[in-house]
Amino acid sequence: MPPILTATEVRSKSKTLSLSIFNSWNSLKATFERHEATIRKRWLRRTREQRKKILLAAWPDMSIPHRPDFDTFKKKKKARAAFMWPYVNVDDLSKPKLFLILLNARARNQPYLFARADIDACRFGIISDALVPGFLGDYVMMFTGRTDAVAYGELIAWDDHPHAFHWFSFQHGAHPGEGLLILEIQERLYKFLTDCCKEILRDMSDTVLTGLDAPPQPESPSISSNDLGLGSIASSITEAPYRVLAELNLEHLESIVEAKLLSAQDHVWALREDPGYFATVLQEYKDHRQETMLDVDGKKHPLLAIPTKECVFRERVINNSIVATLADVEFWGVLLDKVFELRRLARKYATEIDPERDLPEEYAFAFYTLYYHLSACTRGTIDSLKHGFVASPPLRPYFSRQAQDPDSTVICVVRRTDLKGEVTRDAIMWVFMTLFDEQQLHLAGLSTLMDELERLQGNEPKAKELISPWVEGKISDLAILSHCRHQIELYQPWAASFADQMVMKRQDILNDFLHTQGLLDKYTDTEIGPSAVSLAENNLDEFWREVDRKFDGIYASSPRVRAMLSERTLERTPEWAEPVKATEANALGTNLESLVKPLSELRFDPENSKENTTGRDCQQLAKVKSKTRGTPSAQPSSIPVVQPRIQPDQQPTYPVDKRAFKVFKTIFYRPSASSQPGEIAWQDFIHALCSTCFVAEKLYGSVWQFSPKGLDVDRSIHFHKPHPSGKIPFLMARRHGRRLNRTFGWDGNMFVLAS
Repeated sequence: MPPILTATEVRSKSKTLSLSIFNSWNSLKATFERHEATIRKRWLRRTREQRKKILLAAWPDMSIPHRPDFDTFKKKKKARAAFMWPYVNVDDLSKPKLFLILLNARARNQPYLFARADIDACRFGIISDALVPGFLGDYVMMFTGRTDAVAYGELIAWDDHPHAFHWFSFQHGAHPGEGLLILEIQERLYKFLTDCCKEILRDMSDTVLTGLDAPPQPESPSISSNDLGLGSIASSITEAPYRVLAELNLEHLESIVEAKLLSAQDHVWALREDPGYFATVLQEYKDHRQETMLDVDGKKHPLLAIPTKECVFRERVINNSIVATLADVEFWGVLLDKVFELRRLARKYATEIDPERDLPEEYAFAFYTLYYHLSACTRGTIDSLKHGFVASPPLRPYFSRQAQDPDSTVICVVRRTDLKGEVTRDAIMWVFMTLFDEQQLHLAGLSTLMDELERLQGNEPKAKELISPWVEGKISDLAILSHCRHQIELYQPWAASFADQMVMKRQDILNDFLHTQGLLDKYTDTEIGPSAVSLAENNLDEFWREVDRKFDGIYASSPRVRAMLSERTLERTPEWAEPVKATEANALGTNLESLVKPLSELRFDPENSKENTTGRDCQQLAKVKSKTRGTPSAQPSSIPVVQPRIQPDQQPTYPVDKRAFKVFKTIFYRPSASSQPGEIAWQDFIHALCSTCFVAEKLYGSVWQFSPKGLDVDRSIHFHKPHPSGKIPFLMARRHGRRLNRTFGWDGNMFVLAS
């Protein structure tokens, strides 16, 4: 039960806290503007232990671990400060740069700019009832635009101002109880930062620190905690609590969604034209199905124990993998359409946007529908991950499948309790179990869990070993979806009321979503059938013809998917063969076709494949003795094919260093007797792309976004860092080259060694 407050009590506390905040802030601002360079230099020269000493001198009972609120919650302890200031902790602030980022942001910007962020930071504590704000009805507390102690945190009765109730309802102001929390958080934080500056500059007198005889200096260059020297959304998320609240960037949102759509489309094409890739993807899906787990008695699932039923299992694997692939293209395409629409409306209403007014109804509704679609996609991804996570080979030993009920298809999996605890494994398990529990997920927040997973994988080598490439891919999808939702939540002050407004518009939003759901249902309700399964094990082209006929026959293929398939032609990659001797090469002349056997004629067996779930990046090179010529099968008749242009666009030539040239020589490899393909180090791949015209940005998990700079196209492209090796196998490198060719028209002739 929240404590009941009175207006007199709230005004008294607000006045006292506001005066203290501005006294500390004015002192901090004056000191920092005059001595930022000195503070930065001295702080960076300190050892970590020396930095800890400074922090604890200014805040003796500061929380120690990263995210102390999580740590306290998991241990079921009571520590109010851990929930009030979750980002003020020794582990994070003793690092070289986060403290400097926090100090710069708070010293050079007005306190009101952080009011929303400060209350959001302790939202976990409020939801978990670790923090209980007091209650005072019919009032609102205002912070926005208030730049002095008298107006800051002003308490206004709804009856005393015509807009007071509107400010409260649309969260342009704060509830009085939460307003007092904001003031308490800021009062302690500004005092702490002021004391830290005095400790760092302890050899200076107060007169020198803030006196007029030392004029303010220009602001020092911005710093980042990212040690890669490249853009990183993960680093941006880490730094976000310490910086000024970022603003919505629709252009960036569009680039991420478009790149994700292109990645999904490339995945479809790789499945259609490369049997090796197709087999590896099926193997991944198979290895993450719960039927593959032994039960508590060590017995196989009935579908795998009875030979006559194995075909049913294969049908499930193939059907699920193909349906999920096509549904991904559809959903990311819908999301991109909605981002396009949002950008159009942003331009249309650019002159009407006012923080003191509501958004135009059409513009607001576009935000609601996009956010709802992102949330729906998030739920679907979590559900898929929930089923595959427990069956993933690295984690399968820690779960048990209950004996199968012969009258049910439901599989029951429970976590084993007879195993000895292990710190890293238990931490990973806690994150995923929280993710799979809807109530706990609401409590912790998706972005917080993604941040914790990123931190664990970055700091704990054991954590990477527990995450399979398939699970890593799902995590990356979730993290991108979380980032997209976060982008919308940055649109303040309006985003603060989106949840309430979406409840009021729920039926209209659902009607909008039903159109998308109808497109997806056509895929999920389609059974590919045993005839296609049989073809998949013998001829990939025939398999896809059967799939196309199946979807076309029930009108399941959407215009988007049909357009995607009509825009490209299948490409065949020559399979690697042993280098031929010089005499054989002379006999062959310049005709290399005799070295090529179409991949469509290769047979593969996902059931007996020697590939383990080490990811699609880890396929081994097949050494082929036969050099029989073959002709690629014709295109599916149900899908129109646009022939490639006779005159391709003129491409520039890039002089690159030896390191980059070796990368491009591999990804655009041409078979020859004098060279052999090899692996590419991930850092070399980044270096090669960045040495031409790309800017690299690490998103989440294994996903990196490469955005072109100076090209006549503005679309970005996603590549996955190989997990867990960090080396790109030759076959995957070739696929990367093919994707660069499809997206940007690149080929191996564009790169020459710089003189």
